[in-house]
Amino acid sequence: MLGKMSSGIKCVVFDFDDTLADTKRVVELIKKIEPDKKFLAGRGWVFSKREFEKARKIMENKVENQRQKPSKNKGNIYAQELLKVLKVPYSKKLAEGMVKAYWKEKEKNLKLMPHVKKTLKFLKKRKLKLCVVSNISVNTNKKAAKKLGILKYFTEFFTSYQHGGIKSELKIFYNLLKKINKGRKNKINPEECLMVGNNAGEDGAAKKLGMKVALLKPTLKGKEHLEKIKPDFMLDDLLDLKRIIKS
Repeated sequence: MLGKMSSGIKCVVFDFDDTLADTKRVVELIKKIEPDKKFLAGRGWVFSKREFEKARKIMENKVENQRQKPSKNKGNIYAQELLKVLKVPYSKKLAEGMVKAYWKEKEKNLKLMPHVKKTLKFLKKRKLKLCVVSNISVNTNKKAAKKLGILKYFTEFFTSYQHGGIKSELKIFYNLLKKINKGRKNKINPEECLMVGNNAGEDGAAKKLGMKVALLKPTLKGKEHLEKIKPDFMLDDLLDLKRIIKS
């Protein structure tokens, strides 16, 4: 773990995917299970494994640039493009069914990253405000958090698309802080917040506002941004937060 212990932290903001939940593993598993392919087969659209994998790769390349655009319907965009590549006539019902099949499989297989509950219990005992900020919808993350047994630890769930941006933009963290402080007599300052995530480019952007940043090394993304971001802490495990935050 890099960085010195930090006192004065009043709020800890977590990314969700691959910080709290092991999303990457589940996504790879779903590609093997192919719930969307099975859903289409059940409606008369049958494709071989090779055909479907080829179509998925083409679709992923086509929507690559859309990953950096704010949207509350990312799943539907992917389904719509996949149907187009497969030359299946688009219908909203069909696209929504594919997305529902995908999320059902994801929720069934999703698990917590190591020591999440132990870390959250520690932080909650110290009366810190705990929040989640993500590019995924609030309802989706809340549903996943409830299934994983960690919903009760968080006071705020915040999604970037509601504010017309993604997490790498300063306005997302500005609006998050504004929401956290709504109705509070004693406002929480940026330097009293710790952003915990695994994406140097997105989560590291919190430093622009003055927040401290801790990045999780086992699932780290965007390593090319590390030199520019200069995170305050690099975590081997979420339990390292116990040594960062003084009681």
